[in-house]
Amino acid sequence: MAPAEILDLYDLALLVNYERGSSEPRYRYTKLREVVRDNESFQTVRLLNSAWATRPSPKVAFAFDTIPPKDNLDEPDLPTNMLPTPIPLNLTHLSSKELETIYWQARNHDACYKSVTLLQHFFEYYPLETSIRIRTSAGANYITTLSHRDIIEFKLHGPKMATNACVLPSGTGHFTGMQDVMDHAVLGFDGTILDLTSMQFGDGGRGLGGRSVFVLEKQETYYERLKKFAEKPDTVNVKHSFYIFPPEEPGVNEWLLDVARRVKERWDRRATEHWCGHCGAPAAMMRCSLCKDAYYCDKGHQAAAWPFHKKFCTGKI
Repeated sequence: MAPAEILDLYDLALLVNYERGSSEPRYRYTKLREVVRDNESFQTVRLLNSAWATRPSPKVAFAFDTIPPKDNLDEPDLPTNMLPTPIPLNLTHLSSKELETIYWQARNHDACYKSVTLLQHFFEYYPLETSIRIRTSAGANYITTLSHRDIIEFKLHGPKMATNACVLPSGTGHFTGMQDVMDHAVLGFDGTILDLTSMQFGDGGRGLGGRSVFVLEKQETYYERLKKFAEKPDTVNVKHSFYIFPPEEPGVNEWLLDVARRVKERWDRRATEHWCGHCGAPAAMMRCSLCKDAYYCDKGHQAAAWPFHKKFCTGKI
């Protein structure tokens, strides 16, 4: 008899984030036009309003142009292809990490409940007693079951960062941190928190010491992290549940179901089709030279994931 399947929350987070971000309908086929911070104004388009102007810093605004490709409509949207060709002079200074931050800070607006729903859809492929391994960079490594998952909802009073991501030509603005109170939701497993949308708050939402694009850490550490996001995170009046209803916006849940299906297909092919241990991209070309079991897009992604991988690398360090 074949051994029972064991899921892995860290690996699933990589796959879910990649498939979600690369197909996010609100930003499909968008290219970055401009970035302004604090009291700067856009130079190429007039978008910001009086409420934004009076909002205290720190704040950042992005303008995106919708530019569908001429041939491959299935091409994923990624930080690496987010810039237009040729690259405008006002964007040439952006580093790979800065582009990654912009990519996730925009896409993670109003996405926490969608991300939790997406994970919920994926878990529905399995019986509740399916085992799942929980690993963190602090060295936690234990197995629990899907029946132990906990959807945790709470409020963030006084968000410290504001973001406006505007998509052209529609002019649709996606604002984060403009209200006095924000609702937030994450997934928990026996005292460990997974927040896939932590980077809506900028680089302060990066895990692994400022390297990862999501957070997977023990609850106490995560609750301390929330102080970076808001003046008064309410971790006392917390709501716990096992199931949440899918989003009601037209087409959104259908998209989430499709993302969950793609994640399931990639997970099932994990023995032969690997992914990057930092961003979840397929066809990762580099391997860990020690264990030969971890794959990465490039040296930068390998370095970003090292604080996690070094805890579990089976090679000699």
